[in-house]
Amino acid sequence: MRKRITVLGFFSEDIGLTCFFKTNYRALLADGYEFNIINIANYRPARELKHFGNYYEVPFYFTDIKDKHFLRKRRAFNHQLHQVYRECLLNSDVIHLYLNMLCDPVSIVYARRLGFDRVIVHAYSNLEGTMNLTSRQLQKVGRRMAEVYGTDFLAVTQGAADFFFSSRIQRSPRFKLLPDGIAVRKQRYHEEQNIYYRKRYDINENDFVIGNIGRFIDVKNQSFLIDSFNLFQKINPNAKLVLIGDGPKLEEVRQKVYQLHLEGRVIFTGYLENTEEVQNIFDVFAYPAESGGLSLALLHSLANGAKAVVSQRQPAEVQTLGAVTALSIDNPQSWADEFHSLSLETNNRFEQSYNTMNELIEKGYTISTSTKLLRKLYGKPQLEDDY
Repeated sequence: MRKRITVLGFFSEDIGLTCFFKTNYRALLADGYEFNIINIANYRPARELKHFGNYYEVPFYFTDIKDKHFLRKRRAFNHQLHQVYRECLLNSDVIHLYLNMLCDPVSIVYARRLGFDRVIVHAYSNLEGTMNLTSRQLQKVGRRMAEVYGTDFLAVTQGAADFFFSSRIQRSPRFKLLPDGIAVRKQRYHEEQNIYYRKRYDINENDFVIGNIGRFIDVKNQSFLIDSFNLFQKINPNAKLVLIGDGPKLEEVRQKVYQLHLEGRVIFTGYLENTEEVQNIFDVFAYPAESGGLSLALLHSLANGAKAVVSQRQPAEVQTLGAVTALSIDNPQSWADEFHSLSLETNNRFEQSYNTMNELIEKGYTISTSTKLLRKLYGKPQLEDDY
Protein backbone atom coordinates (compact mmCIF):
# COMPACT_ATOMS: atom_id res chain seq x y z
CA MET A 1 0.00 0.00 0.00
CA ARG A 2 1.36 3.43 -0.96
CA LYS A 3 1.68 6.38 1.36
CA ARG A 4 -0.88 9.03 0.45
CA ILE A 5 -0.58 12.78 0.10
CA THR A 6 -3.40 14.53 1.98
CA VAL A 7 -4.79 17.57 0.13
CA LEU A 8 -7.18 20.11 1.67
CA GLY A 9 -8.96 22.84 -0.26
CA PHE A 10 -12.19 24.69 -0.96
CA PHE A 11 -13.17 22.48 -3.89
CA SER A 12 -16.55 23.62 -5.17
CA GLU A 13 -17.79 22.73 -8.64
CA ASP A 14 -17.35 26.14 -10.23
CA ILE A 15 -14.01 27.54 -9.08
CA GLY A 16 -10.55 27.53 -10.58
CA LEU A 17 -8.92 25.53 -7.80
CA THR A 18 -11.10 22.52 -8.61
CA CYS A 19 -10.22 22.80 -12.29
CA PHE A 20 -6.52 23.04 -11.40
CA PHE A 21 -6.76 20.01 -9.13
CA LYS A 22 -8.53 17.83 -11.69
CA THR A 23 -6.16 18.59 -14.56
CA ASN A 24 -2.92 18.45 -12.59
CA TYR A 25 -3.61 15.70 -10.07
CA ARG A 26 -4.93 13.40 -12.77
CA ALA A 27 -1.38 13.40 -14.14
CA LEU A 28 0.02 12.68 -10.67
CA LEU A 29 -2.36 9.73 -10.25
CA ALA A 30 -0.95 8.28 -13.45
CA ASP A 31 2.52 8.52 -11.89
CA GLY A 32 1.45 6.35 -8.97
CA TYR A 33 0.65 8.98 -6.34
CA GLU A 34 -2.35 8.37 -4.09
CA PHE A 35 -4.36 10.99 -2.22
CA ASN A 36 -6.67 11.81 0.62
CA ILE A 37 -8.88 14.77 -0.38
CA ILE A 38 -10.44 16.96 2.32
CA ASN A 39 -13.03 19.25 0.75
CA ILE A 40 -13.97 22.25 2.91
CA ALA A 41 -16.34 23.79 0.32
CA ASN A 42 -19.59 24.92 1.94
CA TYR A 43 -21.52 25.14 -1.34
CA ARG A 44 -21.73 22.79 -4.33
CA PRO A 45 -18.81 20.57 -3.27
CA ALA A 46 -17.09 18.89 -6.21
CA ARG A 47 -17.89 15.31 -5.28
CA GLU A 48 -16.37 14.05 -8.52
CA LEU A 49 -13.07 14.30 -6.65
CA LYS A 50 -14.03 11.00 -5.01
CA HIS A 51 -12.41 9.41 -8.06
CA PHE A 52 -9.03 10.84 -7.03
CA GLY A 53 -8.71 9.02 -3.71
CA ASN A 54 -10.16 8.85 -0.22
CA TYR A 55 -12.63 11.72 -0.07
CA TYR A 56 -13.88 13.68 2.96
CA GLU A 57 -16.18 16.68 3.30
CA VAL A 58 -15.70 19.14 6.17
CA PRO A 59 -17.75 22.23 5.20
CA PHE A 60 -16.05 25.42 6.34
CA TYR A 61 -18.02 27.70 8.65
CA PHE A 62 -18.67 31.33 7.72
CA THR A 63 -16.07 33.65 9.23
CA ASP A 64 -18.41 36.49 10.23
CA ILE A 65 -17.80 36.73 13.98
CA LYS A 66 -21.02 38.74 14.36
CA ASP A 67 -23.03 35.64 13.45
CA LYS A 68 -24.75 34.50 16.65
CA HIS A 69 -23.88 30.90 15.78
CA PHE A 70 -20.24 31.68 15.00
CA LEU A 71 -18.68 29.84 17.95
CA ARG A 72 -20.89 26.78 17.56
CA LYS A 73 -20.11 26.52 13.84
CA ARG A 74 -16.40 26.98 14.47
CA ARG A 75 -16.32 24.31 17.17
CA ALA A 76 -18.20 21.86 14.94
CA PHE A 77 -15.79 22.48 12.06
CA ASN A 78 -12.74 22.09 14.28
CA HIS A 79 -14.06 18.85 15.78
CA GLN A 80 -14.83 17.32 12.38
CA LEU A 81 -11.48 18.42 10.94
CA HIS A 82 -9.69 16.89 13.93
CA GLN A 83 -11.40 13.55 13.30
CA VAL A 84 -10.63 13.54 9.58
CA TYR A 85 -6.99 14.44 10.18
CA ARG A 86 -6.70 11.51 12.60
CA GLU A 87 -8.03 9.15 9.94
CA CYS A 88 -5.75 10.53 7.22
CA LEU A 89 -2.70 10.15 9.44
CA LEU A 90 -3.16 6.38 9.29
CA ASN A 91 -1.80 6.42 5.73
CA SER A 92 -0.27 9.87 5.24
CA ASP A 93 2.40 12.10 6.75
CA VAL A 94 2.30 14.97 4.22
CA ILE A 95 -0.56 17.46 3.93
CA HIS A 96 -0.94 20.13 1.25
CA LEU A 97 -3.27 23.00 2.23
CA TYR A 98 -4.69 25.16 -0.58
CA LEU A 99 -5.89 28.28 1.26
CA ASN A 100 -7.48 31.61 0.32
CA MET A 101 -6.63 33.40 3.56
CA LEU A 102 -5.18 32.82 7.02
CA CYS A 103 -7.86 34.42 9.20
CA ASP A 104 -8.38 31.03 10.87
CA PRO A 105 -5.17 28.96 10.68
CA VAL A 106 -6.70 25.95 12.46
CA SER A 107 -6.12 23.67 9.45
CA ILE A 108 -2.38 24.44 9.69
CA VAL A 109 -2.10 24.23 13.47
CA TYR A 110 -4.02 20.97 13.80
CA ALA A 111 -2.04 19.37 10.98
CA ARG A 112 1.28 19.92 12.69
CA ARG A 113 0.12 19.23 16.23
CA LEU A 114 -1.62 16.00 15.30
CA GLY A 115 1.45 14.59 13.61
CA PHE A 116 1.85 15.44 9.92
CA ASP A 117 5.60 15.58 9.26
CA ARG A 118 5.22 18.08 6.43
CA VAL A 119 2.60 20.83 6.32
CA ILE A 120 2.58 22.58 2.93
CA VAL A 121 0.85 25.98 3.08
CA HIS A 122 -0.22 27.09 -0.39
CA ALA A 123 -1.29 30.72 -0.87
CA TYR A 124 -3.95 30.40 -3.54
CA SER A 125 -5.45 33.89 -3.52
CA ASN A 126 -4.86 37.52 -2.63
CA LEU A 127 -7.89 38.98 -0.86
CA GLU A 128 -6.09 42.00 0.57
CA GLY A 129 -8.35 44.50 -1.18
CA THR A 130 -11.56 42.93 0.14
CA MET A 131 -10.78 42.62 3.86
CA ASN A 132 -12.08 44.77 6.70
CA LEU A 133 -9.98 45.83 9.69
CA THR A 134 -10.88 42.77 11.77
CA SER A 135 -10.03 40.39 8.94
CA ARG A 136 -6.69 42.11 8.39
CA GLN A 137 -5.80 41.71 12.05
CA LEU A 138 -6.76 38.03 11.97
CA GLN A 139 -4.72 37.59 8.79
CA LYS A 140 -1.64 38.97 10.55
CA VAL A 141 -2.08 36.47 13.37
CA GLY A 142 -2.59 33.69 10.83
CA ARG A 143 0.63 34.62 9.01
CA ARG A 144 2.60 34.17 12.21
CA MET A 145 0.92 30.83 12.94
CA ALA A 146 1.63 29.62 9.41
CA GLU A 147 5.33 30.37 9.86
CA VAL A 148 5.41 28.45 13.15
CA TYR A 149 3.46 25.37 12.06
CA GLY A 150 4.09 25.22 8.30
CA THR A 151 7.09 23.40 6.85
CA ASP A 152 6.81 24.32 3.15
CA PHE A 153 5.34 27.42 1.54
CA LEU A 154 3.91 27.91 -1.97
CA ALA A 155 2.13 30.75 -3.74
CA VAL A 156 0.26 30.93 -7.02
CA THR A 157 1.40 34.53 -7.65
CA GLN A 158 3.74 37.03 -6.06
CA GLY A 159 0.73 38.99 -4.80
CA ALA A 160 -0.60 35.89 -3.04
CA ALA A 161 2.85 35.33 -1.53
CA ASP A 162 2.93 38.86 -0.12
CA PHE A 163 -0.59 38.40 1.27
CA PHE A 164 0.35 35.18 3.10
CA PHE A 165 4.04 35.20 3.92
CA SER A 166 6.71 37.46 5.35
CA SER A 167 9.72 38.47 3.29
CA ARG A 168 11.82 36.20 5.52
CA ILE A 169 9.77 33.15 4.51
CA GLN A 170 9.88 34.18 0.85
CA ARG A 171 13.68 34.36 0.95
CA SER A 172 13.99 30.88 2.43
CA PRO A 173 14.51 27.70 0.37
CA ARG A 174 11.23 26.41 1.79
CA PHE A 175 9.27 28.88 -0.39
CA LYS A 176 8.42 28.51 -4.08
CA LEU A 177 6.12 30.14 -6.61
CA LEU A 178 3.89 27.60 -8.35
CA PRO A 179 1.86 29.15 -11.21
CA ASP A 180 -1.38 27.38 -12.10
CA GLY A 181 -0.90 25.00 -14.98
CA ILE A 182 -3.65 24.63 -17.59
CA ALA A 183 -4.08 22.44 -20.66
CA VAL A 184 -2.99 25.29 -22.91
CA ARG A 185 -3.34 23.64 -26.32
CA LYS A 186 -6.76 22.27 -25.39
CA GLN A 187 -8.03 25.87 -25.21
CA ARG A 188 -7.20 26.72 -28.85
CA TYR A 189 -9.85 28.56 -30.84
CA HIS A 190 -12.45 26.50 -32.74
CA GLU A 191 -14.46 28.36 -35.36
CA GLU A 192 -17.15 25.67 -35.57
CA GLN A 193 -17.87 25.98 -31.83
CA ASN A 194 -18.09 29.76 -32.16
CA ILE A 195 -20.69 29.37 -34.91
CA TYR A 196 -22.62 26.66 -33.05
CA TYR A 197 -22.91 28.45 -29.71
CA ARG A 198 -23.71 31.82 -31.24
CA LYS A 199 -26.68 30.19 -32.93
CA ARG A 200 -27.64 28.41 -29.72
CA TYR A 201 -27.70 31.65 -27.73
CA ASP A 202 -29.24 33.70 -30.57
CA ILE A 203 -26.11 35.79 -31.12
CA ASN A 204 -25.46 37.11 -34.61
CA GLU A 205 -22.24 36.46 -36.46
CA ASN A 206 -21.30 40.16 -36.37
CA ASP A 207 -22.25 40.77 -32.73
CA PHE A 208 -19.40 41.86 -30.48
CA VAL A 209 -19.47 39.52 -27.48
CA ILE A 210 -18.09 40.34 -24.06
CA GLY A 211 -17.87 37.32 -21.79
CA ASN A 212 -17.43 36.65 -18.10
CA ILE A 213 -17.13 33.33 -16.26
CA GLY A 214 -17.39 33.21 -12.49
CA ARG A 215 -19.53 32.74 -9.44
CA PHE A 216 -21.96 35.57 -8.72
CA ILE A 217 -20.52 36.93 -5.48
CA ASP A 218 -19.52 40.45 -4.44
CA VAL A 219 -15.81 39.96 -5.06
CA LYS A 220 -16.39 38.98 -8.72
CA ASN A 221 -18.01 42.39 -9.27
CA GLN A 222 -20.45 41.49 -12.06
CA SER A 223 -22.57 44.49 -11.07
CA PHE A 224 -19.76 46.81 -12.17
CA LEU A 225 -19.54 44.91 -15.45
CA ILE A 226 -23.26 45.55 -16.06
CA ASP A 227 -22.68 49.29 -15.57
CA SER A 228 -19.77 49.27 -18.01
CA PHE A 229 -21.65 47.22 -20.58
CA ASN A 230 -24.67 49.52 -20.32
CA LEU A 231 -22.50 52.46 -21.35
CA PHE A 232 -20.84 50.49 -24.13
CA GLN A 233 -24.03 49.13 -25.70
CA LYS A 234 -25.35 52.67 -26.15
CA ILE A 235 -22.69 53.28 -28.80
CA ASN A 236 -22.51 49.74 -30.18
CA PRO A 237 -25.87 48.28 -31.24
CA ASN A 238 -24.26 44.89 -31.88
CA ALA A 239 -22.94 44.42 -28.35
CA LYS A 240 -23.81 41.34 -26.29
CA LEU A 241 -22.76 40.32 -22.79
CA VAL A 242 -22.62 36.63 -21.84
CA LEU A 243 -22.41 35.78 -18.13
CA ILE A 244 -21.59 32.17 -17.24
CA GLY A 245 -22.08 30.96 -13.67
CA ASP A 246 -24.43 31.12 -10.73
CA GLY A 247 -24.25 32.13 -7.09
CA PRO A 248 -25.97 34.14 -4.34
CA LYS A 249 -25.78 37.46 -6.22
CA LEU A 250 -27.24 36.13 -9.48
CA GLU A 251 -30.79 37.41 -8.92
CA GLU A 252 -29.51 40.80 -7.82
CA VAL A 253 -27.55 41.12 -11.07
CA ARG A 254 -30.58 39.93 -13.06
CA GLN A 255 -32.69 42.66 -11.47
CA LYS A 256 -30.13 45.27 -12.43
CA VAL A 257 -30.25 44.06 -16.03
CA TYR A 258 -34.05 44.38 -16.03
CA GLN A 259 -33.93 47.84 -14.49
CA LEU A 260 -31.55 49.00 -17.22
CA HIS A 261 -33.70 47.33 -19.92
CA LEU A 262 -30.82 45.16 -21.11
CA GLU A 263 -32.73 41.86 -21.29
CA GLY A 264 -32.10 41.52 -25.02
CA ARG A 265 -28.41 42.28 -24.68
CA VAL A 266 -27.33 40.27 -21.62
CA ILE A 267 -27.40 36.47 -21.63
CA PHE A 268 -27.30 34.43 -18.42
CA THR A 269 -26.30 30.84 -19.15
CA GLY A 270 -26.20 29.55 -15.58
CA TYR A 271 -23.51 27.12 -14.47
CA LEU A 272 -22.00 25.22 -17.42
CA GLU A 273 -19.77 22.17 -17.57
CA ASN A 274 -18.60 23.01 -21.11
CA THR A 275 -17.20 26.53 -20.70
CA GLU A 276 -14.14 25.55 -22.75
CA GLU A 277 -16.46 25.20 -25.75
CA VAL A 278 -18.73 28.20 -25.10
CA GLN A 279 -15.78 30.57 -24.59
CA ASN A 280 -15.19 30.44 -28.35
CA ILE A 281 -17.94 33.05 -28.77
CA PHE A 282 -16.10 35.66 -26.65
CA ASP A 283 -14.40 38.55 -28.41
CA VAL A 284 -13.36 39.97 -25.03
CA PHE A 285 -13.14 38.40 -21.60
CA ALA A 286 -14.02 40.99 -18.94
CA TYR A 287 -12.91 40.37 -15.37
CA PRO A 288 -13.47 43.29 -12.96
CA ALA A 289 -12.85 41.20 -9.82
CA GLU A 290 -12.02 43.01 -6.60
CA SER A 291 -9.46 40.42 -5.46
CA GLY A 292 -6.12 39.40 -6.88
CA GLY A 293 -6.67 35.68 -7.29
CA LEU A 294 -5.46 34.08 -10.51
CA SER A 295 -8.47 33.28 -12.71
CA LEU A 296 -8.14 30.05 -14.68
CA ALA A 297 -11.16 31.09 -16.75
CA LEU A 298 -9.18 34.16 -17.77
CA LEU A 299 -6.17 32.07 -18.79
CA HIS A 300 -8.45 29.73 -20.75
CA SER A 301 -10.08 32.60 -22.65
CA LEU A 302 -6.73 34.19 -23.43
CA ALA A 303 -5.43 30.90 -24.84
CA ASN A 304 -8.65 30.72 -26.85
CA GLY A 305 -7.72 33.99 -28.56
CA ALA A 306 -9.91 36.52 -26.77
CA LYS A 307 -8.59 39.88 -25.63
CA ALA A 308 -9.06 40.57 -21.92
CA VAL A 309 -9.94 43.61 -19.84
CA VAL A 310 -9.23 43.04 -16.15
CA SER A 311 -9.14 45.03 -12.94
CA GLN A 312 -5.84 46.46 -11.79
CA ARG A 313 -6.19 44.29 -8.69
CA GLN A 314 -5.36 41.21 -10.75
CA PRO A 315 -1.91 39.64 -10.37
CA ALA A 316 0.93 41.59 -11.95
CA GLU A 317 1.90 38.42 -13.81
CA VAL A 318 -1.46 38.49 -15.63
CA GLN A 319 -1.40 42.21 -16.36
CA THR A 320 1.84 41.83 -18.32
CA LEU A 321 0.37 39.33 -20.80
CA GLY A 322 0.15 40.76 -24.30
CA ALA A 323 -3.62 40.46 -24.80
CA VAL A 324 -4.53 41.94 -21.40
CA THR A 325 -5.54 45.51 -20.55
CA ALA A 326 -5.78 46.36 -16.84
CA LEU A 327 -8.07 49.19 -15.71
CA SER A 328 -9.29 50.71 -12.47
CA ILE A 329 -12.67 49.52 -11.22
CA ASP A 330 -13.55 53.04 -10.07
CA ASN A 331 -14.76 54.18 -13.49
CA PRO A 332 -17.20 52.13 -15.63
CA GLN A 333 -16.78 54.60 -18.50
CA SER A 334 -13.11 53.68 -18.94
CA TRP A 335 -14.14 50.04 -19.39
CA ALA A 336 -16.84 51.02 -21.90
CA ASP A 337 -14.26 53.05 -23.83
CA GLU A 338 -11.85 50.10 -23.90
CA PHE A 339 -14.60 47.76 -25.11
CA HIS A 340 -15.33 50.24 -27.89
CA SER A 341 -11.66 50.45 -28.91
CA LEU A 342 -11.39 46.67 -29.03
CA SER A 343 -14.58 46.39 -31.07
CA LEU A 344 -12.98 48.53 -33.79
CA GLU A 345 -9.94 46.27 -34.11
CA THR A 346 -9.64 43.60 -36.76
CA ASN A 347 -8.04 40.46 -35.37
CA ASN A 348 -7.21 37.05 -36.76
CA ARG A 349 -8.62 34.89 -33.97
CA PHE A 350 -6.59 31.83 -34.93
CA GLU A 351 -3.37 33.84 -34.91
CA GLN A 352 -4.25 35.53 -31.62
CA SER A 353 -4.96 32.16 -30.01
CA TYR A 354 -1.70 30.69 -31.33
CA ASN A 355 0.40 33.63 -30.12
CA THR A 356 -1.15 33.72 -26.65
CA MET A 357 -0.84 29.96 -26.19
CA ASN A 358 2.88 30.26 -26.93
CA GLU A 359 3.20 33.13 -24.46
CA LEU A 360 1.45 31.16 -21.71
CA ILE A 361 3.65 28.13 -22.37
CA GLU A 362 6.78 30.28 -22.27
CA LYS A 363 5.72 31.75 -18.91
CA GLY A 364 5.06 28.36 -17.36
CA TYR A 365 1.25 28.20 -17.23
CA THR A 366 1.26 24.54 -18.26
CA ILE A 367 0.35 21.26 -16.62
CA SER A 368 3.84 19.91 -17.32
CA THR A 369 5.42 22.82 -15.42
CA SER A 370 3.12 22.69 -12.39
CA THR A 371 3.15 18.89 -12.08
CA LYS A 372 6.95 18.87 -12.34
CA LEU A 373 7.08 21.23 -9.35
CA LEU A 374 4.52 19.14 -7.44
CA ARG A 375 6.48 15.93 -8.07
CA LYS A 376 9.63 17.59 -6.77
CA LEU A 377 7.73 18.86 -3.74
CA TYR A 378 6.10 15.52 -2.89
CA GLY A 379 9.03 13.27 -3.75
CA LYS A 380 8.63 9.91 -5.45
CA PRO A 381 5.52 7.84 -4.61
CA GLN A 382 6.58 5.44 -1.87
CA LEU A 383 5.18 2.32 -0.30
CA GLU A 384 4.55 2.42 3.44
CA ASP A 385 7.27 -0.23 3.87
CA ASP A 386 9.78 2.17 2.28
CA TYR A 387 9.53 4.54 5.24
